[in-house]
Amino acid sequence: MEQTAAAPGAATHAAFGLRFRSAIALPEMWRIEDVGAEADVTIARGPLEARLEGAIDVDPGMQVSAEAFQLETSAGRYRALGGRTIIIDPSPGASPRAIRLYLLGTVMAAVCHQRELLPLHAAAIGVGGGAIAIAGPSGAGKSTLAAQFQRRGQLVLADDLCAVDFDGEGAPWARPGLARIRLWDDSLALAGVSSASAADRVAEGIDKFTLPLAQGPAPGPRRLERVYILRPGASPDLTIAPLTGAEAVGAVVGQIHRWPLAAAMRRAASGFAQGLALARRGQVFEVAFTHVAGSPSRLIDAIERHAAARVCG
Repeated sequence: MEQTAAAPGAATHAAFGLRFRSAIALPEMWRIEDVGAEADVTIARGPLEARLEGAIDVDPGMQVSAEAFQLETSAGRYRALGGRTIIIDPSPGASPRAIRLYLLGTVMAAVCHQRELLPLHAAAIGVGGGAIAIAGPSGAGKSTLAAQFQRRGQLVLADDLCAVDFDGEGAPWARPGLARIRLWDDSLALAGVSSASAADRVAEGIDKFTLPLAQGPAPGPRRLERVYILRPGASPDLTIAPLTGAEAVGAVVGQIHRWPLAAAMRRAASGFAQGLALARRGQVFEVAFTHVAGSPSRLIDAIERHAAARVCG
């Protein structure tokens, strides 16, 4: 397996329950003290060939083999090896923000698959002593809801990519993700941010901004009690209905981040088994609604009441 050492002075960060030793600054991750413990994942710079040996093409710019993943972007070339090493070959002139944009999205989902974590396309919120996941298609409002939960004093564990693992008894646990929420320009006001200048743009030319999570030490994992699947446009009224059996399993599996990567890595069967285990051990609900004025407030009120009732019940 190809190896590249991190540069001296590399910083140690935490995300997805993993320790990252990185040669590049990662302000979107939790910074942790380096006490000499071995890193789970090393991030380094280095030259990469255009083709990944023995790989197949998945989506445009993505190559996958059993042990490696490679992504080709305008910001550079990325390679993830066995869930333990990430090598970045930046494009000339690529900004640090543009480099991190791809690293912290698709590449991290690939690392989760390689390490046999279940990456859900979901936000995760601490409720009581456990957690809930809010999943759904892009544009459904997951990040806007996460920002409003934070504004109301709730713990936000993850935004957009929620890594789930299972304990010895098969119970699902949501691991804390990145230390930020990403919001489109028109969602900043809903999060209580008065202007775009108060948040960092994720990359040049993209009207999406980074809102830091509440300051403090990195949170620990939480038992994942419920999964709420957002279905915008599914109902003129806001309804929350339980899903069971095959319907619940299909809803959860449909939210696995970058599913084609898992299939190409020959992890489709194990990924489906994890989705099945989550559907069986957690409670899955469909949140049907139509986007109207005040939708985020209505949604968060309804989910808060529903989650609290389930916890008390």
